[in-house]
Amino acid sequence: MLKKITESQLSGIQLIKPDVTKKFYQIASDDAVFATIDLIHGQGSLARLETPDGSFTIKRQGFFAPYVTLRRESDGVDLTNVFLDLYGKMDVSLADVRCTFKPLSLWKNHWGWVSEKNKCLIKFLLTTSGLVRGDVEFSSDFLYLPYLELLAALGAYLLLQLEDEIAHLSETK
Repeated sequence: MLKKITESQLSGIQLIKPDVTKKFYQIASDDAVFATIDLIHGQGSLARLETPDGSFTIKRQGFFAPYVTLRRESDGVDLTNVFLDLYGKMDVSLADVRCTFKPLSLWKNHWGWVSEKNKCLIKFLLTTSGLVRGDVEFSSDFLYLPYLELLAALGAYLLLQLEDEIAHLSETK
């Protein structure tokens, strides 16, 4: 059973890959799982996100103006589209909350969701050591936001897609 972030400690939360042979990830701490990201094999950029708020599907589309569609799985209703710009930033509006997913450091090893006032909601500190893909930090100032776990899962999905694209570009050289 997935937990809400507010039901746990805010420290020690990580993006992990429990099984090295599967494209399945969790946002979890030692005692709880908050969200899962399942990249569906053989379906391109299709993924299934699961949070305490329910299950969602996500798919990247478009070439010259790429975007990601987030859909509630239970009824097929589109919740939002995430638009990607030329600079690597992605804007989203979810439940009347507008925020941007962008790199937070020059080396692009820290990414995060930031508010319209440039306050960090969720920060991803990336690593590639073993099964741990990075630490996930939630700002205590924004714990009241709806879909907080979904934003974390969506951010992880976007980072995993970016990682796949970079690996694919390296292979083609």
